[in-house]
Amino acid sequence: MAEQVVVYLSIMKDSLQEKEEVLKDILAVTKRQEEILNQETVDADAFDETLNKKGKLIKRMQELDNGFESLYQKVSPVLQAEKERFKPEVLELQNRIRGLTDYSVKIQALESRNKTRFADFVAAKRKEIKEFKVSNKTANSYYQNMANQHHQWQSYFMDQKK
Repeated sequence: MAEQVVVYLSIMKDSLQEKEEVLKDILAVTKRQEEILNQETVDADAFDETLNKKGKLIKRMQELDNGFESLYQKVSPVLQAEKERFKPEVLELQNRIRGLTDYSVKIQALESRNKTRFADFVAAKRKEIKEFKVSNKTANSYYQNMANQHHQWQSYFMDQKK
């Protein structure tokens, strides 16, 4: 069983390394979202593309988390029973997990800022749409009134000429 635990710990270490790469990619995509949201005119297609990329990365992250958790459940009893024997491996895993936590904190802070910027963007677009609807309604009303006045005006002059 101890040799199996060593193999599992190695797989867990590889999993954490891959999680770090995925988190780096998520951070890069989140920074790209920030750049898009900071532009004067937001490129909605580019922003949508980043959302799709991030969705795939998050899905991969969840798969890695599930695999890691599954392995941990298998080795946990042995690690608890033989703490000293596997202490270096466990410390390495803990250090990697701390590094992952640092990435997560950076991503969360950036996500929070992006959320605020996105809310501002959406509010501005809603305001533009509302103003467009109001001006469109006003223009339609004006043209309709002018069309109706034209017919009344023609009738008025016809009656006066008789």
